[in-house]
Amino acid sequence: MSLVKKGSRLITVDGVVYRWRVIGSVRCCVPCGNGVSDFAVQRVGRRSAVLLAGTSAFPVVPSVVEAGVRAALGRGWRSMETGPAFSLGELV
Repeated sequence: MSLVKKGSRLITVDGVVYRWRVIGSVRCCVPCGNGVSDFAVQRVGRRSAVLLAGTSAFPVVPSVVEAGVRAALGRGWRSMETGPAFSLGELV
């Protein structure tokens, strides 16, 4: 899976450059009225596994993406390796 460049932004986390973008539309939890935005992140310069994450923060800002990258790396996302997408789930 490769991240589409159109509509994406670059972010540097610990000296590594990643490309990220919001994907889809806001998912809504009907009973509680809270929305969740999904985003995808991929390391720049190589074909690698994509990180998929969600957040209740809206709009999705670089600090949220940075926190997601760090959390995913801590949970085993190998940003330099090819493979299936890594699903982080929802950040708080």
